[in-house]
Amino acid sequence: MKKIIFLNTLAIIAFLYSAAQTKIDFKGIIVDQSSNPISDVSIYFLNSDYAATSNNTGRFEIKNVLAGTYVVNISKVGYATINKEMVISGQTSDVTIALQPSYKQLDEVTVINEKYEGLQQQLPLSVTNLSSKAIEDYRVWNVNDLTALAPNLYTADPGDKRNVTSIRGIVTTSYDPAVAVYIDGVNQFGLDTYITELFDLDKVEIVRGPQGTLYGRNAMGGVINIITRRPLKRTSGFVEASIGNYGLQRYTAGIRTDLIKDKLLFGAAGLYEKNNGFYTNEFNNSDYDKQHSGSGNYYLKYIANEKWNVNLNFKHTSNRNNGPFPLVFGVEDALNNPFKLNQNALTTMVDNILNGSASVNYNGN
Repeated sequence: MKKIIFLNTLAIIAFLYSAAQTKIDFKGIIVDQSSNPISDVSIYFLNSDYAATSNNTGRFEIKNVLAGTYVVNISKVGYATINKEMVISGQTSDVTIALQPSYKQLDEVTVINEKYEGLQQQLPLSVTNLSSKAIEDYRVWNVNDLTALAPNLYTADPGDKRNVTSIRGIVTTSYDPAVAVYIDGVNQFGLDTYITELFDLDKVEIVRGPQGTLYGRNAMGGVINIITRRPLKRTSGFVEASIGNYGLQRYTAGIRTDLIKDKLLFGAAGLYEKNNGFYTNEFNNSDYDKQHSGSGNYYLKYIANEKWNVNLNFKHTSNRNNGPFPLVFGVEDALNNPFKLNQNALTTMVDNILNGSASVNYNGN
């Protein structure tokens, strides 16, 4: 009798395991409010590597999806991003998903501050989330620019690109910050070691309040999460050039592609920026704080299977600052003669920063 019960138990476990490992081809069509198909829509299963893009007829297909419950993120510029909870099973049929224009509906926001992707409305935390579109619209080019967009956040530098950041008044001027900065999941431990230029971004999250439980050191005030664009299973790229006053020039470019279809993804993005500075040095009648810098971000992602992936990432920046720490002696001189100084100490600050990381990720049920 015991042997029969044991064999029956094994049979039930084997059946449940095989059911859990069932793979389904998930497919459908994306349409607008008038039922017209929409192309180039991103369809992404949160906390997984399942992703696709709709074609010219609005159709998409993701093959070999493990049966289960997922939150599917659907987004395209000009339309409100939505998240749909979907049960993928043997009965999953051809689905139709409708998007609303962004002027009619707000985006549904996802965040990763809990170390996994989730819906912001369901988290008991104070979070400001900036999407890639918001970053482009507001011209967020440096971590300092976040000060104008996130409440209770202040960040600035004295001209050397070493930001001192505070959240809710919690700050330190030492080289160990009170607000942790993470770029693609990697902690930037000190003021000398993290890259302040922002480009080719997917989102930026500012989490207010102590986050030491999940993020460890330097997170007493909160966390700034910077996430660059993730690799895609298709080829895409961008080029952008900007000019401004004070001799500002800024050029960015990037490409993302799959080297091995659905297995090995590659991406690269670069930035070059220069400006003539704000101060005039009356000592030799020259632009005092001229700067130029170049940065790069390169990554490889290997998708072993539905649950495992390996990520290699390398970032670098090279800054040349011809006038750090402009000194004006006295409040009256600073206010009566703004952005002018008389300084015979002419120096160049050189920063060369290299930042590499490797991670192995497992997405469980």
